[in-house]
This record gives sequence, C-alpha cells and structure tokens, in this order.
Amino acid sequence: MANPVGKLGFKLLRIAIGLPVGIATRKLIERIWRAARPADPPRAPARGDVTWGDALGWAAVSAAGVAAAQLATYKGAATVWRGLTGSNPPPPKDKEKEKGLPS
Repeated sequence: MANPVGKLGFKLLRIAIGLPVGIATRKLIERIWRAARPADPPRAPARGDVTWGDALGWAAVSAAGVAAAQLATYKGAATVWRGLTGSNPPPPKDKEKEKGLPS
C-alpha cells in the first residue's frame, strides 16, 4: 500500500496536468467537429433541431477525446512523478475490488 502523502501528491500532480490537457482536448474536439460539420456541436442533444446522427457523432468524438485526455494525463503525471521522485507512482485503485466484484 502506498503512503497517503504519495497518493495525495500524485493526485495533485494529475490535477495540475489534467487541467491544461482537458482544455486543449475540448478545443481540439470542437475543432475536429467544425472541420467535419460546419454547424456548432450539439451540446443539448434533446433539442428538437438536433439530428440523431449529429448527437451520436458528437457523443463518439467526445468519448474518444475524453479517453485520450485521461490516458495522456495519467501517463504524463506518471512520467513527471518518476522524474521527481525516482520511483513509480502509487498504483491506481482496483475498481473491481472496491465494488466487491469477483476477480
């Protein structure tokens, strides 16, 4: 088990890296959408003027962007952590064990 100070430090490092990565990802997703479709992204898909295709396309592009941003944030924070401390970052929580699911 990693020490609590190390876990908190790594979490703060992930937040510090995640904020600019998130902003850049949001801008990139919107730029990709506008390159493919000249209209604004459908932020409220329940509106009557949004087609199913636009709503599903926006969901897919957004999901891919979020997944890439999470990966970049974690890998970037782990690299910085190793550079600062010389050791591996604390391991992530095992979600299955937390929920009580069988292995």
